[in-house]
Parts: sequence; C-alpha cells; structure tokens
Amino acid sequence: MSRTLLGFNAAAFLFTLLGGALPLAPGALSPKWLWRLFSMRSGLLLAVAFVEVLPEAWRANPAAAGWGAVGAFALLYAMGALVMSDACPEFLEGCSMHLLSASALGALFAHSFIDGLNLSAAFAAGSLAGAAVGTALALHKLLDGFTMTSLLSKSGYGRPAALGALAAVAAATPAGSLVSAFGFSSLPPAMTAAGLGFAAGSFIYIGAADVLPRIHKSDDRATLVFFAFGMALVALLRGRA
Repeated sequence: MSRTLLGFNAAAFLFTLLGGALPLAPGALSPKWLWRLFSMRSGLLLAVAFVEVLPEAWRANPAAAGWGAVGAFALLYAMGALVMSDACPEFLEGCSMHLLSASALGALFAHSFIDGLNLSAAFAAGSLAGAAVGTALALHKLLDGFTMTSLLSKSGYGRPAALGALAAVAAATPAGSLVSAFGFSSLPPAMTAAGLGFAAGSFIYIGAADVLPRIHKSDDRATLVFFAFGMALVALLRGRA
C-alpha cells in the first residue's frame, strides 16, 4: 500500500471523527453548505468514474467492467431501499422516521467498507483517479461524521455509544481499503476489470442517483457552481498530469 493511499485512508478516518465533533459547535455546517459540498463531491466522482476509472476497466475486459458497474449500482440501490445506508441524505431530508437502528448502523459500516474498497480500486486505475477519489472521500467523511452524530443524538444514543459507533464506521474505510489494496495486486485481468467497474458504478450511483436528484430540489444555484468546480478540478489535474 503506497504512502499516498495510506494518507487518504488516515484522512478518511480522522475526518469522520472530526465531522462527528462538529455538531457540538452550533451552526458549524448549515444544510445549504452541506448541499454545496455534496455537489462538489458529485462532480469529482462522476468525472473520475467516466474519465479515469471506467476507461481503465474497459481496457482490461469490457464485459467484466460493465457487469461490475451494474453490480455496484444494484447493490447500493438495494441497500438504500432496504435500510438507511448513508446518513447524509437522511439528515438533509429531515426524515424523522428512519432513526439509527442496529441494522442501519450495520449498513453504514458496510457502506464505509465499500468506500475503502473503491478507494484502493481508484488508485489501481492511476494516481490521478486515486487522488481525486481520496479528496472526495475525505470530504464525504467529514460530512458523514457530522450527520451521523446528529442522527445518533436524535436516536437517543449517549455520547459513549455514539462515539463507539462513529469510530467503528470510520475504521471500516481503512479496513476495506487494506483488503482491496492487497487483493488487486494478484487478480487476473477480468477480475481487475470487474473491481474497477464496481468502483466506477459506485461513484456514478453516489454522484448521480443518490445526490443530484436532491440537489435538483434546491433553490440554491450555487450548488451547480460547486458541481462544475468538482468536474473542473479533475480536468485540471488531468491536464497537469
């Protein structure tokens, strides 16, 4: 595992914990700024998926890459339909029904583990893809920690229990990344393509299906600027590579 990948894993872990502390500071992140940061993350992930990760997967094995992407899309859709698997949209939608049960915490842990798998897959596609996804992931983890702590508090969790749940979800990302990093080095081309396709499908689902429809409901046009900035950042990095 490279030092850069280790650094982004450490950032993902620490940013989750840092985000979890933000609700203790009233007004630290308003819903408007959360939507804007989500928009930038969506731009980053979609650009990386279509420009960096999918082409790399396609070169290895087109069919495996396609099925990997479809599998990721289906898995994340099913997780979101059956149980809360992402605290951030839940918090921003102001849903008072879906509180953090044990099954929801398990889904959040699984989602965080998949984030780690995809981070290492992005680095397998190239350093630019890895750096862009690592940046988007660190940003997401900051917001994830913030919304998780807020929802845990609403669900009646005490501070020790909330910190324990937050730490477990934070640790799942480095764990998934470690498994993926060592696995990618020994996979045959078809499996590598499927893994890269899975990562790309995850990024597309998170960026388009899970975030953009909600951004569409917002009257804050600055979200479009942040979305465009996320895409432009990938183009800038690619141009300088």
